[in-house]
Amino acid sequence: MPTNTAVNEEEEEQMEQMDKVEEVQEVEEKLEKAEEELIITPYPSGDPRRQKTLCCHANKNKNKNNNMQEAFVNLNGIPTHIITWGKWIEESLSDVTELVICITGNPGLPGFYTEFCGALQQELGADGHNLPVWVIGHAGHDDPPEASIREVPQLSGNQELFNLDGQISHKIDFIKKYVPSHVKIHLIGHSIGAWMILQLLKDQEIRNRIKKCYMLFPTIERMMESPNGWTFTKIAMPLYSVFGYIFFNVFNALPIWLRILFIQIYFWIFSIPKQFTGTALKYGKPSVAEKVVFLADDEMARVRGLQRELVENNLHLLKFYYGTTDGWVPVSYYNQLKFDYPQADAQLDTKKIAHAFVLRHSKPMASIVSNMIQQNLH
Repeated sequence: MPTNTAVNEEEEEQMEQMDKVEEVQEVEEKLEKAEEELIITPYPSGDPRRQKTLCCHANKNKNKNNNMQEAFVNLNGIPTHIITWGKWIEESLSDVTELVICITGNPGLPGFYTEFCGALQQELGADGHNLPVWVIGHAGHDDPPEASIREVPQLSGNQELFNLDGQISHKIDFIKKYVPSHVKIHLIGHSIGAWMILQLLKDQEIRNRIKKCYMLFPTIERMMESPNGWTFTKIAMPLYSVFGYIFFNVFNALPIWLRILFIQIYFWIFSIPKQFTGTALKYGKPSVAEKVVFLADDEMARVRGLQRELVENNLHLLKFYYGTTDGWVPVSYYNQLKFDYPQADAQLDTKKIAHAFVLRHSKPMASIVSNMIQQNLH
């Protein structure tokens, strides 16, 4: 006969297993619901049905997540996931004089930035500055749901849409299409997003709209020479070229509950919040993963020496924030920048915030960036 203790332990174990199954089912239901609702609109700008379609998912989340709205819109010929706090991109900005736009790092999935941007908008609002906050990911890094009328072009034969030049054209299209000329932009660039900001400043029309650029953990030089750059080029890329296609296709062929389970085990090992499970699932798609790796490979080839003339001509617009534990941007890069440009507005992190801050340090980083923005308002 089993003892009462053994029975209790068995019941507890069964309850834990049931909780895990219910949790996986809940995530699966949310993903299916989101795929049904995030549909690219077929209607032209100005058609009231367009706004209704664009915000079908956003309106349902508006009161639950700090006025967050999201949808896929067409930019540079590519369906693009946009997430906003405050005003949606197609709402009137006649009463807005300044807004915040965040350009992601790589991988460029906006879902990883929801906690950071939501906290940033709250911080700014708490101080009486109700600035809209928008985040745009990278072209091809976030596939629209299957119900969408548009698809992201495949990488093969369309490399010019997904390399660094294509990503810059993608951001230019977004700003010129959705930001009125009277609105000043606080432009946040994380990692490779900071390098993209430097390229955007070559466009005089966009440069004239910039209030300040906030370069967070900026990969703007010598990427291949960094510790992580060496690891990526010497180890990760050779492994991906041999096993990447097989791995991602096998992973994506697994039942969704099993994929979620593997992701959550990975998150548990590396202390990553479960809220990013849905975004990580998107990252696991072969069509997304190949574009992420393709862009990273282009970064290694293109981001070499510091673009000195570009930095010098725009130094008054740039605020740099460097980490102290950053394998992509060593502290020596910060020291060299300050040596070459003593007047540069560059700050070294004191809180040991990681390069991929959006995974574990979104709220402290939001406070830091909020303070930066408030110093440059009006």
